[in-house]
Amino acid sequence: MLCLALAGGCGTRQSGGPQVNTPALIVSGDDASPLTRTEMAALKSTGQIDRNLPAEAMPDVARQYKYFLRKGRNTMSVFSKRAELYLAYSRKVFRSRGMPEELAYLAIVESGYKPDAKSPAGAAGAWQFMPYTGMKYGLNQDWWMDERLDPYKATEAAADYLQKLYGDFRDWPTAIAAYNAGEGKMSRAKEGTGGRNFFEVKARNHVLDSKAQLREETKQYVPRFLAVTKIMRNLPQLGFEPIHPDKAPGVLRFTVRPGTDLLAFSRACGLSWEEFSAYNQHHKRPVSSTERSCFVYVPARYERQATAFLRSPQANAYANWRPARVTTSADSWEKISRRCNVPVAQLQAANPGKHKLVAGATVLVPRAANMSATAVAALDAHNAGRGQSHEPRKARLKPGNARTAPLHGIAVAASRSHKLQPDETLYAVARKYKVSLRELQECNQIDNPDKVRAGCLLRIPGRAVASGEPAAGSSGGRVGKAGAARQTTYTVQHKDSLWNIARKHNVSVDDLKRWNKVDEKSLRAGTTLVVNLD
Repeated sequence: MLCLALAGGCGTRQSGGPQVNTPALIVSGDDASPLTRTEMAALKSTGQIDRNLPAEAMPDVARQYKYFLRKGRNTMSVFSKRAELYLAYSRKVFRSRGMPEELAYLAIVESGYKPDAKSPAGAAGAWQFMPYTGMKYGLNQDWWMDERLDPYKATEAAADYLQKLYGDFRDWPTAIAAYNAGEGKMSRAKEGTGGRNFFEVKARNHVLDSKAQLREETKQYVPRFLAVTKIMRNLPQLGFEPIHPDKAPGVLRFTVRPGTDLLAFSRACGLSWEEFSAYNQHHKRPVSSTERSCFVYVPARYERQATAFLRSPQANAYANWRPARVTTSADSWEKISRRCNVPVAQLQAANPGKHKLVAGATVLVPRAANMSATAVAALDAHNAGRGQSHEPRKARLKPGNARTAPLHGIAVAASRSHKLQPDETLYAVARKYKVSLRELQECNQIDNPDKVRAGCLLRIPGRAVASGEPAAGSSGGRVGKAGAARQTTYTVQHKDSLWNIARKHNVSVDDLKRWNKVDEKSLRAGTTLVVNLD
């Protein structure tokens, strides 16, 4: 567990075109009101990036500047106040790399520092990374999370990207324009116009064909950034509410192990799930990725509670779980509970909002859970053979106690046959002859019941062998005296795991461990395992 204190891509038009999910900021007309002396002084203020701007750049900068002072004043107020939470850390990131600190204001232009901002084109986060560029700069996007929505990690990725662009163009305004338009587009525009920097390319943009030209969005992007930078340097003088990034509430970054129970984490810190999620919008699930360690953020005042929880055994309650696809709508949480011996309540807590399972959905389940349609059908057939309903009554199924015993082997005496009729199902045939669906499938070597067609001649098996009861006409095989468990052996192959061995034999991982005194670390190819089939 690593804890890092944090002070409290761009709309990334990497593929070109507008993508910011914020008010349109391109100024279409000049405000007739003149700038005051104070406003003019702020406009003339300079930093590392807006020093020595060419004279031809200033009209567009002034127009954007006046927009945010007049018509867009409320927008500027909201954006600057939201930025207060992140600016100290963003400035620190850029400063530590020898880059201009005012680059931290670029996220204001991108999203107004909104961590969960999303654009119609697919850009996301405060720094508006597109999916490919985000992945390229270390922002994971998968079933578990979208790290573009992590404002701190995304800032680090943006610094990496901007540093790369500066290395390509050797000029900050040009690098910033490339952050918006895409490095390829900017390079081609520079080559096609012969311009040495963004401002020269912009002045000669008309010589390019329509496809190669910089969009109006990009042409105004750099002036907009420069205008926002000048305002952010002079907020109180310009009548805006001052911000104090260095005094913003502290946030702690924890590196948590795979499968951390985030819902329990929030409770341990005394936070509601909504409050916790506001700091961790990059997490899509109430459980952290079971595939890798990741970042989680909590207010600094909860450091003691957070540290104590992450050191406790309950922190990693889901370490051995995995995302799996529901293969049939006949499945349910009750059936999964019976197959993996995990309470229904715990399964549903890990999958909020998914009360009824549908085929094709992805859910979080223990690694030992067999999610195949065959496993579901076998459980249904087993229940039907015992006179149970497909959905056990709640009085019969208590979370934590329900467990499905592995189904027994089948002894077949195929003295009968049945021709499948139109609209007749295998399940109906199984019920007619009082055998289980699994018995019928195994007798006829049917892997997929849905592919059996009318007219098929089915062999009807003899009665199933109960535990310890030999089949009629058999010598007993591996079954000995009454009540004796049937066993088989399995030789471990290269790349085998306890989970896939258990799945092959329809037993649990815990049983395999208990029967053989083995775990994943001690499992070796060539080892012979005992498997109890009853």
